[in-house]
Amino acid sequence: MENVNFFVQEAKNGKFFIYPTDTIYWIWAIWNKKNIKKIADIKNRKWNKIFSIVAPNFDWILKNYKTQINAINQYSDTLDILNWNKITRDVLQNQLEKYHGVTWIFDYNKPGVRILKHDIQTFMEIVWEAFITTSVNITWEDPITDLDKLAPEIVEKVDYIIDNWICDGKPSVLLDFVWDRIIKR
Repeated sequence: MENVNFFVQEAKNGKFFIYPTDTIYWIWAIWNKKNIKKIADIKNRKWNKIFSIVAPNFDWILKNYKTQINAINQYSDTLDILNWNKITRDVLQNQLEKYHGVTWIFDYNKPGVRILKHDIQTFMEIVWEAFITTSVNITWEDPITDLDKLAPEIVEKVDYIIDNWICDGKPSVLLDFVWDRIIKR
């Protein structure tokens, strides 16, 4: 991304971005209540429905989900579908490598959290904030894989659109540590 320092400041100033991943286009902004409400408005969905967040790195996840992870680790020996003993940085890294793209669920009252296997993750690390993120489509409509299909009412409500390809990769999975299950999309 050219002018990365400019875009880091723009993100910190509350700007909204559309960016491609290998599967679909996403809309994102720094994670806070104001931005959650704006993204819900853009998508025409209830603002109190939980969105995913993208963490800057694995250490951020372990710090910010520490209470939930510690609770899960206390009974992890009874869970076997996800094939883990304790949630650690290495376990998360291995899951990301195995499944290509992952959203981890540690608590149904907190957003699912992701690390992207995409160049944009480097930007997230530089900003060092969590980003609220969701597919860039009107609720109940198909996700956008080509910006030519992006609704004009969405375009007018975001600040920046990053466009560099048509998304056509395989979807990520949800790893639900609450119920010890893998949810494939």
